[in-house]
Amino acid sequence: MKKKSILVVAGLLALTATLPAQSPDKTMTVSSLFFWTILCGSVCLTVAAIMGIFGQSKAFCNASDNIARNPAAADSIRGLLIIALALMESLVIYVLLIDLILFFVKWGSYTVK
Repeated sequence: MKKKSILVVAGLLALTATLPAQSPDKTMTVSSLFFWTILCGSVCLTVAAIMGIFGQSKAFCNASDNIARNPAAADSIRGLLIIALALMESLVIYVLLIDLILFFVKWGSYTVK
């Protein structure tokens, strides 16, 4: 499963790198660049959110299993779990921030002739 998800992410990144080169006459309008940026940003945001949720669910499952095995260590496990979940969620928020920056950039200066 891990190898397949890495291949999917690598394929999406390769797609985003080659999108501006798809125009045969070397011209790209602002509207098509804006469309491809929104499309790639939304796909990357979706992948980041899905991977973040998978990571959070796995961390929660492991923490609850360890608390069930050793209830005396529940306080330390709970503290580490909260810190880990906050770090995982911050990565998804960083992707959202980068996508918002891409969406609200001034597009008039990005015309290719």
